[in-house]
Amino acid sequence: MISALILSAALMAPAQDLPDGPQPYQAPAAQAPQNVPQNSPILSPSVTNGDVAPPATARSGGAISVDAYRRDYEGPKDSRELSYDSGLLSAYVNKEKQIGNMEGSWVVTTLDGRKLVGLELRSDNLVSGRLEGAWRSMLAGFGMNNSGFISDINMTGRDFEINYFAGGARSPTILHFTKGVDGRWGGYMLDTTGHKTPVTLTQVRMGN
Repeated sequence: MISALILSAALMAPAQDLPDGPQPYQAPAAQAPQNVPQNSPILSPSVTNGDVAPPATARSGGAISVDAYRRDYEGPKDSRELSYDSGLLSAYVNKEKQIGNMEGSWVVTTLDGRKLVGLELRSDNLVSGRLEGAWRSMLAGFGMNNSGFISDINMTGRDFEINYFAGGARSPTILHFTKGVDGRWGGYMLDTTGHKTPVTLTQVRMGN
């Protein structure tokens, strides 16, 4: 009964209280933002101030030279490495001393004292451990002998060998010597015919 009375009262309400038709939508008036900094950076929600990279600055001092990276990156050598280096240095010094002792004028003679060949030996300063020189035959007298440059010189331990080509020979003449316990050089000369002659090698000193 009460519901029917309420419904009846609603139907009898004045017509001006209800709109005659659908009304257009009116958006609310926009309001200007207040207290917004003019130059504030815009940050994404996932980026904080601590994540922003500082501005790049000019590099001071200019380009870095290659010399700045030159350094010894190896650690100190152990006793085994030091011993190895010492052995190499000792062998090098002994070789240089041995070669230095071979510089000068030499003469190759037979066991009965007949002079066969004269040698002039010099150390090649550009190539460590190497000798070079020239030879001259002493069989036909001064000024009439064959001569030329030595093609090969080998020195190993107490053995010393010289090869040279005489005239137009296709094979070399070989001089091979071994240093005895008394310090003297003895050996042989092998000529182009294959004949081997026992010889000695003696250094020519000033005044000899």
